[in-house]
Amino acid sequence: MLLTAILISCKESNTEKLKESFEIDKQYISQEIGSAPSILSIPIQTTLSTKEWQVKCAETWLTLFQENNNLKISVQENYSKTKRTAHIAVISKVNRYSISLTQYGAEELVLVEDKQVIPYGGKASSYQPGQDIDKSYDGKFTTASEASHYHSSWSNTQFPVTLEYYFRGDEEINYFIYYTRSGNGNFGRVKVYTATDGGRNDYTLQGSYDFKEQSTPSKVSFTAPIKATGVKFVVESGLGGYASCDEMQFFQKREDPLNAKLASVFTDMSCSEVKSGATAEQIETLPTLFKRLARSLKENTYPADEKRFRIQTYKAYSSPEYWATKLKTNRYSHLNNPTGIITNKNEEIIVLVSGLGQRTASLKCVPDLGVNGEEKILEEGVNKISFSTGGNLFIVYEDIDPRQLPDIKVHFPPQQGSGGEHALVGFNFWDLEVDQTDNKYLEYLSKARAPQGSDCIFILKGRKSMFTALKQMLQTQQNTKGYGVKSGMERWDNLIIWEQELCGIDDFSATGEFNSLMHITTHKEGLYATQYHINMAGGNPNEKDGWGFKNSFDPRDMDREQDREWGPGHELGHMHQGAINWASTTESSNNLFSNYIVYKIDKWGSRGSSLETLAKYRFAPATPWVRFKHPRNSMGEFIPFDMAEGDDNKNGLYQGEDSEMHMRLNQQLWTYFDRIAGKKGTIKKIFQQGRTAEFDLSSVNPGQAQLMYARNVAKAANMDMTEFFDAWGFFIPVQKFTLRAYGQHSYEVTQQMINETKEYMKQFQTKCPPIQYIEDRKYVAGSSGNQMGISEHGGDVGYFSTYRDKIQITKSIKYSISGRRYTITDGEQAVAFELRKDNRIIWFANRFTFEVPTNVDISGTEVYAVQYDGKRVMMHKQ
Repeated sequence: MLLTAILISCKESNTEKLKESFEIDKQYISQEIGSAPSILSIPIQTTLSTKEWQVKCAETWLTLFQENNNLKISVQENYSKTKRTAHIAVISKVNRYSISLTQYGAEELVLVEDKQVIPYGGKASSYQPGQDIDKSYDGKFTTASEASHYHSSWSNTQFPVTLEYYFRGDEEINYFIYYTRSGNGNFGRVKVYTATDGGRNDYTLQGSYDFKEQSTPSKVSFTAPIKATGVKFVVESGLGGYASCDEMQFFQKREDPLNAKLASVFTDMSCSEVKSGATAEQIETLPTLFKRLARSLKENTYPADEKRFRIQTYKAYSSPEYWATKLKTNRYSHLNNPTGIITNKNEEIIVLVSGLGQRTASLKCVPDLGVNGEEKILEEGVNKISFSTGGNLFIVYEDIDPRQLPDIKVHFPPQQGSGGEHALVGFNFWDLEVDQTDNKYLEYLSKARAPQGSDCIFILKGRKSMFTALKQMLQTQQNTKGYGVKSGMERWDNLIIWEQELCGIDDFSATGEFNSLMHITTHKEGLYATQYHINMAGGNPNEKDGWGFKNSFDPRDMDREQDREWGPGHELGHMHQGAINWASTTESSNNLFSNYIVYKIDKWGSRGSSLETLAKYRFAPATPWVRFKHPRNSMGEFIPFDMAEGDDNKNGLYQGEDSEMHMRLNQQLWTYFDRIAGKKGTIKKIFQQGRTAEFDLSSVNPGQAQLMYARNVAKAANMDMTEFFDAWGFFIPVQKFTLRAYGQHSYEVTQQMINETKEYMKQFQTKCPPIQYIEDRKYVAGSSGNQMGISEHGGDVGYFSTYRDKIQITKSIKYSISGRRYTITDGEQAVAFELRKDNRIIWFANRFTFEVPTNVDISGTEVYAVQYDGKRVMMHKQ
């Protein structure tokens, strides 16, 4: 028994020895770091306790300590300009290792930068007090907290506006950069002149340019260097009818010998790949940053998880200002190229660019969820840049037609500076096309970090859309926690694709000519659309319910209620409605898009008021389109009303309009032409014509625009639309009044304007069928919630299938009257029922039972059933 016990004991002891291990991965054996103080952690795979292994190093500029299964190395800052190396012995009874740690010296990368030539004075032909021309060369960019820019007179800007800058004439100028500001005044057409005489009496034209009223910087190079005494800008047009300039900077070009050295080592100026023939001697001649970079690329020690963000190829996007004007939309985003790189306030960063040549691109720093930020021009090669605020970095690379521009490669190399590592990878950017999976999103979200003192903003990029959201919100709210983001981004891409196809933008987006992204912010409150973005309320990031984003991001949430589909369609519709919008339709013409989104998703039905409501407006009493729901006194006269700021729904109106009723007009047009009449594309054509001078609704006052829209529809449909627009109150004169609807508008429709429009309609030989009665909803009492195909606002007759199937009235339809209540029998083949007197319609209905208001005279009326093609069949009283 004793022998057995001894044998067992020996076996156990041998097993323990076999299990002992102590290993350090080879990637940690040789370390290189920058001059900034650092703490390194080297993991050790071991079964030994910390008492069973030790570390030794003779250098005093680092401190070693053991923590669990990690070797921690605290490194002091290297203030010298030379590198230093320490050898750290790691000793155990199992293995011994020698770790080499090289810390580079505090060598600042000194670039031969282009010299800025600063004006000593200037004058502007028009300026707003406090915003004279001197604000455009003071070296200060406008920020959220401080404005410092030139702006022409707010009240009396007359083009051309002239800006003249004075110079000593002793330094050559090769080029200038025009920095715009966020807001109006961005230059359009500009002529640039230079003078070289002391009195600036002889100006020579250098060139005529069109900056397209873009809000991105523009760089213009002269054909030859000029020792200018004056540079004059004659601004012929500007955004919003103004001229403005954040900074106008002038430069003398200087060549940097570093470029030639880099070209001998790297394959291009992005310095993202080392030439196969580059020698160690060539690498050794480079500045420290590039030596380390070349070695890490050559030895494949470049941080693998950071490479996806640090080295990226960026494509060009379309200019949002130009395309907003061309397509009559709100402006899409400039922030189409997120980098995933963050920067701190006043932090110098090195940015390496290849493929740009003489084209213009810039780097924009955005500090928050929004769209505004400081912007700096990028050059081919090495750029040293800093921003006055911290934030996320975006490449802005745009053209009117981006298809003509090549991709550019941009590299944010790992770099050290005062205070530590600069140009950090934020891991706060997920791209549907590149990263693809929710698992990758969750990985990035867990790593995501922010600039010092800032909230962490996470960026989601799709094919057509881009979201900016707080990391905290994404981690807290139930939708993204439960679902991830892939399906949500795919849905939002589809929303934008669908709206673009409805209004004809797809003609340009399909070719890549127009490819800007739609930016969706998630500020705490509100669903709204404005220039460059829409907002879907994110709510309190500490709470689970961010009602706008939570309910309307992922389809599994969005499709639970029609409103959740409607909201995104409505706000995106605001971005796209310009070609069919005029004052009195701003909150309704966009709902064509909402109903279209609901139709495409195919879970719910359309929305809007009933035909009965339209009949009341049209006849009880006769009310023009623009005054639907406007209050009247006991005499039937309209009551002047002031809608105070913030009181959008006074008198039951929204911004002066009955949006629930108004929206049905365009819904009827779409239902008939694009859904059933074999004239698909008519709605698209209405938008396309609305972008021409003939039907530019923004070029005339609202009353004229109302009738211009009727003519647009008639031409697009190639039909006489008189009956349709008459039913909608377009041909009732409007005595001039002030409409308050996103501003104040003088609204007037005269009888002469009406007569001219009716005359215009006569040129079209085909009369439009009575589609003022068409419905895509059947009446079911109490059917709330916009269910598919049924609604308490729908009709018993007039359903679109009656028009589609060309149903003839073959039955003998009868009616009975009880007081003012009409009951129809056997009327299902009709599309509507009309009460007529003296060949005039005095009431219409699409229900089998309807009641006529007391202020409509029904004595001596005849009742007709209306067939799909406009044939009227007299009905007989029972």
